[in-house]
Amino acid sequence: MLLITCPVTRTDELVADQRIRAITNHPTHLALHVACPACGGVHVYRTGRRWEQTRARATDRAATASALAAAATTARAAQVDVPA
Repeated sequence: MLLITCPVTRTDELVADQRIRAITNHPTHLALHVACPACGGVHVYRTGRRWEQTRARATDRAATASALAAAATTARAAQVDVPA
């Protein structure tokens, strides 16, 4: 049994193993294609330690880029005497 969250209805669903349509092995994660009982669609759920690490690194990079952009905007505003 799997506990999934349907991205369409945003409800938690308990799904039997028979609802797994495919399992794909990737270098960083496993992808489970699961038939959803709530909406009838097939959703992909990814799992794996390296998948989580990759997602965490991408989030960190986005936060750093955002902070650098804010600092650049403040510096530009200070150069032209415009309040930030």
